[in-house]
Amino acid sequence: MRGGRNRERQAREEEEKRAAAAERQRRKAILKTIETIATTLGETEPRLHKQIVHVVEIMGMEEAQEIFEDAQRVEAEGGMLTIDGTRRRTPGGVFHVLVKRRLTETGRKAEIKKI
Repeated sequence: MRGGRNRERQAREEEEKRAAAAERQRRKAILKTIETIATTLGETEPRLHKQIVHVVEIMGMEEAQEIFEDAQRVEAEGGMLTIDGTRRRTPGGVFHVLVKRRLTETGRKAEIKKI
């Protein structure tokens, strides 16, 4: 009996270790995504960096990455003007407009306030 219980305990501990390692890798990937987006968009101000963190938390890493790639594509094609058309948006501004547009289009308008 003791041997069986020990094996069960060891198996449970190994599973917990694997789960903890997977969680650490997931968090590391999220942080890397956030840093990549923030650095590439030139968002150095803490408030704007925190907005990117909220975007990744709310929308998920994959969707945030898609929007980031869309923002880069818009920038490569000449950028996006502000609403009044007097100047070009910053790369971070383009990203945030695309985030709001995506949330509105998918019926998740309430989540905009969380960002």
